[in-house]
Amino acid sequence: MFTNFKLAWRNIWRNRRRTFIAISSVIFSVLLASWMRSMQEGSYTSMVDNVVKFYSGYLQVQDTAFWEERTLDNGFAAPKGLKTNIEKIGQVTLVSGRVESFALAANEMRSKPAMVMGIEPEAEDQITAISKKIKKGEFLETGDKSVVLGKGLAKYLNLDVGDTLIMIGQGYHGISANGLFPVKGIMQHPNQEFDKRLVFMDIENARDFYSAYGISTSLVVMADNSYAVNQLKTEIASILPPRNTVMTWIDMQPEIEQLIESDRGSGLIMLGILYLVIAFGMFSVVMMMVKERKREFGVIHAVGMKKSKISIIIFFETILIGLIGCAIGLLISYLFCAYFYDNPIPLTGEMAKATAQYGMEPYMFFSLKSSLFYSQMILVFFISMFISIFPILNIQKLKITKAMRG
Repeated sequence: MFTNFKLAWRNIWRNRRRTFIAISSVIFSVLLASWMRSMQEGSYTSMVDNVVKFYSGYLQVQDTAFWEERTLDNGFAAPKGLKTNIEKIGQVTLVSGRVESFALAANEMRSKPAMVMGIEPEAEDQITAISKKIKKGEFLETGDKSVVLGKGLAKYLNLDVGDTLIMIGQGYHGISANGLFPVKGIMQHPNQEFDKRLVFMDIENARDFYSAYGISTSLVVMADNSYAVNQLKTEIASILPPRNTVMTWIDMQPEIEQLIESDRGSGLIMLGILYLVIAFGMFSVVMMMVKERKREFGVIHAVGMKKSKISIIIFFETILIGLIGCAIGLLISYLFCAYFYDNPIPLTGEMAKATAQYGMEPYMFFSLKSSLFYSQMILVFFISMFISIFPILNIQKLKITKAMRG
């Protein structure tokens, strides 16, 4: 067996040009497949990151009844130390409390139902980057008694920075809630519906307005990435009191997951077509190698080498070319995608406008998830192994007289 392997190794370097062509086809195959998958998964990761940073976060701790009926009465008083314990869990990067409710926002002449969010300003800014969306005025600071409005709501109510917002609503357990709040800033939210009805307040100011002292409607949990959410859900659930539950962004926004899975399915079909093209390309290169060596095979068979041994050597040659090509292809693919991971491709024209309209950054992002690269390498290697069957069959049908004349 070692002798066959040694012969195969020597054979592939006897004609370096032919070998380099074969290896190059494998390298290009791995690179092309890895590029496509990295770009596809990178776009999904970007989509999820943008979606969770709009509003939900990666996970939320809530009262068991809150998601079905989102009222202050279904809020909860977070036990002492709960936030700290969640922050200690690996891959958790941030935990921020929120108070979410509704009120009638008004000026002297107009009124409109508004979504009120009591937030921890510094922590919330790390989640949703609100301070970067401020168009006029300033963002909230801890302890502020003022508010930040969505640009659409401010325009409807004809309010500007320094004006006073009137809010009337229902507080905790039916208590009347009303107050006057100076407008500190006006922001433009990427989601147009949010932009037309969103009011941000400091969380303590919101609790005071709704008479919901110590109450939170949710604790928003941020993680390193979206792949960790299911594991984190299990770990967080194990330390929660019985009246609390934890939901992932998938639980809260299943339509996004469905959209990604649907697109991933169509992407896999395209990838299948790509693999078919790759397989035919590699097949033509390998068969060219065999046809070029037809006379060589006829001579060595004529002097006594069995077809089975020739087949084994050819099989080893194909495997060696596949291994070398896949190894180099893996390295080049990773470096290639790593460059575009750090330097996303900017989108231009209508595509950039459409992307920005949905609140997403106008770039084509890439993923460096290791399984993307290993899986492409393994698949291309198995394709090369499958292709090695055809030259073996060709050798088994070899006729010495015809081969010698070739």
